[in-house]
Formats: sequence, structure tokens, C-alpha cells
Amino acid sequence: MIGGIAQFKIPFNYKIIGLDLTGSEKKASGWAFLQDGHVSTKRIKTDAAIIAEIIHLNPSLVSIDCPLSLPKGRIRVGDDDPGRYQFGITRECERLLLKRGIRSYPPLIKSMQQLTQRGITLAQSIRNLGFTVIESYPGGAQDILGLPRKQKDLQALIAGLKTFGIQGSYDGPGIVHDEIDAITCCLVGLCYLSGHFEALGNQDEGYLIVPDLKRQQYKS
Repeated sequence: MIGGIAQFKIPFNYKIIGLDLTGSEKKASGWAFLQDGHVSTKRIKTDAAIIAEIIHLNPSLVSIDCPLSLPKGRIRVGDDDPGRYQFGITRECERLLLKRGIRSYPPLIKSMQQLTQRGITLAQSIRNLGFTVIESYPGGAQDILGLPRKQKDLQALIAGLKTFGIQGSYDGPGIVHDEIDAITCCLVGLCYLSGHFEALGNQDEGYLIVPDLKRQQYKS
């Protein structure tokens, strides 16, 4: 693990929003805003409120924990899709993660369909406004970075995030795990902006961004 945001050589004027999206606007999503190494968090419910905050903050990047695309060949999230059995419920990125021992939920299992649809629609709305959006997966990022997942040890995860130089009052009693995952989304965004990332997937399905601190690549 490389400690400290300075190691990423991120320009100070970069601003990143991390979003741990839920499947319904009735349940609040975890939100994090990172600027100059300081993060603030909250919970936010509706797509309209999310978009309004993005417009207000004008971030360099929005990093969302949610599937933002369908498997190649699928045309909708539901089981009534005529390509359901031919094209399946997973994408290349999930299959690549599994080969590395990192488990994730298939984006089109019954319990994920509503979330996936919300993520696809929301991401397109944000992109239409001119903002860059990446798909991230906090659990996978935490595995790659050697951080414990929230289910295993939330306090150790918080301590691990601090080793990257992320400052802010996110270790208090009122913090919820969705906000911590949103912070991890911001960390993935830092890796992306600094070139310390790997893009898993393909052009047809889009890419899941994961940290890769062993190399640096440059985005076109």
C-alpha cells in the first residue's frame, strides 16, 4: 500500500464525489465529497438532490458504487429480457474480479436489478451535464488496497483510509458504513485521476475502475 494522497500527485484543484448508491430513492445513499485531501460525508436520497449537489459542487469526477451498464447483449435489467438466458447476468468485469478471488454481486440478479437500472439512468443524466462518471466497487478496491471491508472491521477500514491522508470527521459515532464506502469511491477516483488504476471490462459494457498502485498509466 502507498500511503498519502501526495503519492498520487493529484492537482489540488481536483474535486471528487463518491456515491454509494441504493436501489431506491426511499433509502438514503452514502455521499462523500473530497477536496484538497479533506472529505465530508452525508446521506442523500433522491436523484434530483444528487444531481443538484453535483451541479453546485462542480466536481472533476463522480465515482459511483453501482453497476452502470448491462452485460453485452442484454437490453433491459428484468428477467423478461429475451436475451436473459443467452447473455446472462454478469459482465466481463465481474468475471475478471472473480478470477482474482474478489466476489461481487451480479448486476442482474433479482435483488440488484432495481439498483442497476437506477445507476445506469443516473449516470447517463450526470454525463449529459458534462461530468465524468466512473463505476467503482468499494469492496473490491478495499481488497486490492489491503484494507478490511466494512463487514469485517469498520473501524480498521476507517483507520486504513486515514493512512492515505484523507482527513475529515468520518470516524465519529454518527458515521454509517454507506458513507465510508462513498469515501472509498473517492479514493478510487484519486487513483483514476492520477493514473494508478486498472479498467476492467470492455468497450461494449464499459469499465469498472479499480486501484493499481504498482503502475501508472495516462488517460487519453
